[in-house]
Amino acid sequence: MSSSAFVDGTMVIFRLAPQDYHRFHVPVSGIIEQFVDIPGCLYTVNPIAVNSKYCNVFTENKRVVSIISTVDFGKVAFVAIGATMVGSITFTKKKGDHVKKGDEFGYFSFGGSTVICVFEKNSITIDQDLLINSTRPLETLVSVGMRLGVSTETVMI
Repeated sequence: MSSSAFVDGTMVIFRLAPQDYHRFHVPVSGIIEQFVDIPGCLYTVNPIAVNSKYCNVFTENKRVVSIISTVDFGKVAFVAIGATMVGSITFTKKKGDHVKKGDEFGYFSFGGSTVICVFEKNSITIDQDLLINSTRPLETLVSVGMRLGVSTETVMI
C-alpha cells in the first residue's frame, strides 16, 4: 500500500507515559492488510522531545506500521512507535485477521511510547473537544472505548 493514500488525511497521536497501561487496542473494525517494520532509534517521546527541533521521534524512532482495511473509514494506518526502554513492540494479531474495534492489538514491553492513527482524507470527523484541546496545545487523557470521532461516510473496500 502506498503512503499516498494518506496525503492530507487526519492524524491522531496517543502518547503513553511510563505509568500508563502499555497495551494498545484496535481503533476500528476491519481486516489487517499488512505490517511493515521500520528500524530506527529509541528516543524518548515525552512532550519536550516531541516538540524538539533537533529530532523527529515520529520518523526517526523504531516503528511498526499496520494497515487496516475498514468499511467505515477506508484504510487506516496504525503506527506503533518505540521509545527509550520500549524498543520491543509486540502485536497480538496477524495479517489477514478480522479485528473488531477495541480488540487488543499488542503491547510495548516497558516505559512510555506512542501510537499514531492516520485516516484517509475526509474519512473521519474528529470530536470538537479534541480539536479544541489540540489548538492550545493540550494533551487529552483518553481511554479504551472513548469516542474520538465519527466516519464521514461509508467507504467501499
